[in-house]
This record gives sequence, structure tokens and C-alpha cells, in this order.
Amino acid sequence: MKVFISVDMEGISGVIDDSDVDVGKKNYEYFRKLLTQDLNAAIDGALEAGATEILVNDSHDTMKNVLWDDLNPKAELISGFKKPLLMVEGLDETFDAAFFIGYHGKSGTKDGILNHTLNGKIQRLFLNGKEVGEAGLNAATAAAFGVPVVLVTGDTQTVEEVQQDIPGVYTVAVKQGKGIHTGRCLHPSLTKEMIKARAKEALANCKHVKPLPIEASYTVEMEFKSTASAQLVSCMPGVELVDGRSVRYQTDDMRKMMPAVLAMLILSAG
Repeated sequence: MKVFISVDMEGISGVIDDSDVDVGKKNYEYFRKLLTQDLNAAIDGALEAGATEILVNDSHDTMKNVLWDDLNPKAELISGFKKPLLMVEGLDETFDAAFFIGYHGKSGTKDGILNHTLNGKIQRLFLNGKEVGEAGLNAATAAAFGVPVVLVTGDTQTVEEVQQDIPGVYTVAVKQGKGIHTGRCLHPSLTKEMIKARAKEALANCKHVKPLPIEASYTVEMEFKSTASAQLVSCMPGVELVDGRSVRYQTDDMRKMMPAVLAMLILSAG
């Protein structure tokens, strides 16, 4: 069995603040270790369930966060930014299941730790009229390859979000969000075992979790926090300026959508 893992950082065990996840900040190096520990726990569980090949895509910020020396050598790693499929770069039809490790809630999530959507410039993101976060957007992309998302880890708010967006998904709440920079956290030694056990269970039962349904077409609407971002993004061919802060883009395939989303993110950052 082949397993794809997308690993973010805001939903990693113990993370509660920007200083924990921003490169160069005082806590970043410590939480890189915890990121790699959560990741390895998922890998260990997958291996125990029979995984024969595991590919990890580093999905946070610069996308160069996983500690190479500490990563389970049975997994391969995609590292680096500006990937056409962003957080699910490397995913294709040959994979049997996907894990999303260390994910966070969408922008505006009540008490969600470090809640945001993609680059932080976005107020709300809608896919075919439904507001989604990164997990929902990436699960729709995985579905385009016929791959189910079977495991998601993060705070309690993220777990609630994905249980609504991804039917049948297995989850691990490693902490409870008490505010954007506050959380009630379980000890990493406990979350390590929880993630490993749940990953093993999720992969063992992956045939019972179905990919999201394929739609005839896909429309993404981004509501930005500033009019400047919307105006710049609307310069892209095929992107419609809906109002002062919102743009719309449509395609027939999520695999075509994600490179356009990447370009929108780069433009919106100014």
C-alpha cells in the first residue's frame, strides 16, 4: 500500500503561537522536532498497517520544516515551496490513502489555534459555494486522483471541521483550541502514541473511507482581507473580480485548479 502524507505545523502537538511556527522565531527549532515526531508517529502506524511506500510533502510556510536526520528513513520527502499542487504535491493515482498531519482550522474558526486559510491574506475561501479550509481544499484535490483522506490530526476545532467536510475520516485531536494563541495541550508522549494507533487503524480501514465525490466543474471564490490583493489577483487570465475583495476562478478539474491557486497566492502577497 502506498501512503501520501501532507504535514503542516499549526496543528502539531503543543504549538499555540506564531513564535512556534515562524522560521527564525525563538521556539521554531523546538517545534520542528515535535512536527517530525508527530509525522514519524503517523509513519510508524502506517508501516504497522502494511504500508510499503510512504511519501511526505512538507506543507508549512517555506515547506522546509521536517528534520531530515530525524525522519523515518522508510519515508521519502518532498521539500520546498512553489509546488503546483501546493500542500498535496506528489500525490497521484497510485496512492491508496492520504494523511493530513498537523493541520489547522480555516480562517475565522472560533478559538481555533492559529486559524487561517493558506497564506493568511484570505478572509474566506469557497469551493463550489461551500466555505472550506486547507483540509477541505486538499481533500477535493486528492479526490481528483481517486485518493481518500483517511487521517487528519490537529486541534479539536480542526477535527470538527474535517469530520463535516470529509465523511468517515479518522482524526486525532492533539490539543483543544482556547483562542488563536491559546490551547489546552496533551503531552507529546501521549499524542505520539495516539497518532500512531489512529494511523494504523485508519490505513487498515482505508477501503471503507471514500474519496470526496467528483464534481462536473469547480469554482473557487476567494475573499481577501484587502482590496489590493483582490485587484492584483484579478489580473490573472480567467480570474473574475466579483467585488472589492473577492475573486472567482472556474475549471473542470481540481488538478488544474491548484496551480491557479498557487499563482493567486503569490499575487495576493503583493
